[in-house]
Amino acid sequence: MGVTAERLPRSLVSLEIEVEPDRLEASMKKVINKVSQQVRIPGFRPGKAPREIVERTVGQPLLLQEAIEDLLPSVYNEALETEEIEAIDQPEIELKSTEPLVVQATVPVRPTIEIGAYQALRVPREEPSVGEAETEEALTELRRRYATLEPVDRPVEWNDTVRIDMSVSVEGQAEPHVEEGAEFAVTEGGIVSLPGFLDELIGLERGGPHEFSFDLPEDYQAEELAGKTASYSVQLLEVKQEVLPELDDDFARSLDEEGIENLEELQARVSEGVQEQIEAVHAMNYREEVVDLLLATAELDYPEVLVEREIDRLVDEQSQHASHEREDFERWLQAIGRTEEEVRDALREQADLIVRRGLVLSEFAVREEIAASDEEIGERVDEIVEQASAGTTDLEQRARVRGMFDTEQMRASLRERLISERALERLIEIASQEDEELEPRSPRRRGRRRRGSRAAADDEGDEAADEIEAAEEPSAEAESDAGGGSGDEDSES
Repeated sequence: MGVTAERLPRSLVSLEIEVEPDRLEASMKKVINKVSQQVRIPGFRPGKAPREIVERTVGQPLLLQEAIEDLLPSVYNEALETEEIEAIDQPEIELKSTEPLVVQATVPVRPTIEIGAYQALRVPREEPSVGEAETEEALTELRRRYATLEPVDRPVEWNDTVRIDMSVSVEGQAEPHVEEGAEFAVTEGGIVSLPGFLDELIGLERGGPHEFSFDLPEDYQAEELAGKTASYSVQLLEVKQEVLPELDDDFARSLDEEGIENLEELQARVSEGVQEQIEAVHAMNYREEVVDLLLATAELDYPEVLVEREIDRLVDEQSQHASHEREDFERWLQAIGRTEEEVRDALREQADLIVRRGLVLSEFAVREEIAASDEEIGERVDEIVEQASAGTTDLEQRARVRGMFDTEQMRASLRERLISERALERLIEIASQEDEELEPRSPRRRGRRRRGSRAAADDEGDEAADEIEAAEEPSAEAESDAGGGSGDEDSES
């Protein structure tokens, strides 16, 4: 077997594999024998029909295709071993010729990562503070949770709630869409029906019908509606305004929160919560800034498959796991009014940045010789099992929970996560300290090619790439924003 390897950009290797004719012939005979046992051929017992009869009955091209497909896995694996190539995902296979049999495999391999002189990185760290405006805004949001809706006899204003009957038709549609008794909030930036509809409701009086029309944007996500005219007929049945409770001692006591008996104590508690939230967001932004500064020193070459995996993860996260079932996923896409391609394209830049951040952080961990022991991983597993089985004293149930989480895959994932957390801590230590305060360490040599197990390769894209989210975020808001940004500051080879 002849193999020619060529390195390509984006951590790809092209393998041109020429297979000996006798190997293809052996595979062909095996397929013909199997088919002759399975296909009923008139005049012959199973397995007894001559080769030419089988080929004429089934078709020589189909038999050849199956023979090649049966042969490819072993041929491909031999080529990887011959060229000492470690694939991190499935290859793209192209059949170049059948006489002789020549196939081309494009194989994604491990990224190459070079980071610069990170010991010199510095990012000043500032402590955030909470002002009266932030506390007042939080108190207003708290009051809105307990707001009531009261009918009013005036035109519609923003933040009102309305109840309407409506009919809408879009240019080119045969039948209008009709709704009766629809009730919703009229909020800026909200989407009810088609974009632009809420703006038309502002200033309308009770009664009707109110007739209006507007053109949909040319770049509207539903292409069949883009640029079309939407015409509405609206009967305004009721207008309600939001009435907030008075901000006083009675309101503070009504919350029934331990330690809050008056308005002053409520304001102090809210201010404390806002401070914690602001600190969490500030810490997340600082972590991102530090990692991005390291990223700006780096030269990366990585396969696109890592980005596609990260997009898969983000889609699953945003759809709240609806992507696990195609039918559920289609319903989710319909609900948000976007196609799968549009969703994936919108997430591509974010996913690419997450991957690049993860790669430089994983290389930084190698340079700094950051590791996690089996004992530490075991402690993490114990914590997860304890949390997952909290509230049960059934030993069999606890054993089942441990069986679910105490696996080789889970331990590998936890190891990557713990190393990622420690790498981020060390990088922040370097970036935030004054030069004379920093404890020196000896970094490893530059530009080392990453090698390891197949599982570790998978983790580079899925676990290490999630480096900032993997650090223990103190707030859900911080988690949802981690991994964003333009990523224009780095350089790629």
